[in-house]
Amino acid sequence: MRLSVMCYKIAMSALKSTEKQISIKAPWGKIAGLTWGDSKNPPVLLCPGRMEPCSAFRPLVQLLPSTFFYVAVDLPGNGWSDHLPKGVKYLVYDLVPTVVRVMEHYKWEQFMYIGHSLGAVVGKYFNMAYPGRMTRAVDLDPIPAYYTSRASRMGAWYHEYYGEYYSDEKYAKFNGSADTAPKYTYEQVRKMFIDTQGLTEEAAEHVLERSLEPAGDGLYRLTYDQRMKQVPLMPFPPSYVQELYTSTNIPIFGILAQHIINIGTYDDVPFIRDESAWPHKNYKVKIVEGNHDVHVNDPGCMADDISKFLLAGIKAKL
Repeated sequence: MRLSVMCYKIAMSALKSTEKQISIKAPWGKIAGLTWGDSKNPPVLLCPGRMEPCSAFRPLVQLLPSTFFYVAVDLPGNGWSDHLPKGVKYLVYDLVPTVVRVMEHYKWEQFMYIGHSLGAVVGKYFNMAYPGRMTRAVDLDPIPAYYTSRASRMGAWYHEYYGEYYSDEKYAKFNGSADTAPKYTYEQVRKMFIDTQGLTEEAAEHVLERSLEPAGDGLYRLTYDQRMKQVPLMPFPPSYVQELYTSTNIPIFGILAQHIINIGTYDDVPFIRDESAWPHKNYKVKIVEGNHDVHVNDPGCMADDISKFLLAGIKAKL
């Protein structure tokens, strides 16, 4: 245990001092992000979830091996990245090009991937569209990736995601300018994030760092695109989701939050907890105590396992 703690402290010290801001050009605007480590090292791309900035990965990355180059991005409509053009809704497919742009910017032939929540879905769709580029993936409580629906619920699915979006009121709300956004004191929004997302005080500071901008008179407004509040998830039946995901053969490490399991979120997709259900024997799963944001609240509970998983990717090439 003492050796493990010492290794964490060494890794944290080595990576913390290398943090840099990045901005990558894309047709719709800029992709903002953070990097840690030497760009000559094997790359690891990190994509956060819905309405979550890349700085949420900082506590975890600082506990990972310094032998990698970590690139964490703000997906469009999040953090300091530009929003997609106003009008239509965001789809998961619209976020995949962000991964492509980062890959092309750094001229990566291959890379490893860590995705939280919506970021995990983006990674899965990228891997299917660009096979051979992603060598292994870590899915951090990937709730949206395992969303399922049945044929009988197609009408309900449409109304949930699209029913009112194109009404005058909702369209104006989701596509309004920053001037119409609510304004808060820092303490108000900090308390809101702690209460609604179950973040620790330290975790909230990492998230708010790139989620707020000054709005005048000592007030702040949130930077995320209002359309990110409701990104439509594909209404696939459970059997198809299983066929889709288990068809890949890259190593995948799923980390699930116990609280999310307890409330039944994954009940319709039992294969997510059954390593034997993956025919290529490429899937490992770990269940950790905590909520959906356990990766930022308590990264120490998973850092050692993720480190071993990433390092195995290097050994596999030797």
